[in-house]
Amino acid sequence: MLVIKYVNGQNSAEKTYKKAAEFVANQQLEVPDFEDYVQITQVTLDGKPITLADTTMRGLYNYLNQEN
Repeated sequence: MLVIKYVNGQNSAEKTYKKAAEFVANQQLEVPDFEDYVQITQVTLDGKPITLADTTMRGLYNYLNQEN
């Protein structure tokens, strides 16, 4: 399970995906789930935290796309 905590304007929000591949596929759609610039505050994959060099949705996408 992929859990993404991010900043939505002034508020914090959370989105959960059953698999990381679901997030990657949704980001490739014409209208993705998130804009590339959205800031991530925390992300976990199967209960383990992921440390990102680029803490944006683009950075997470690139990280997960390299894993596959």
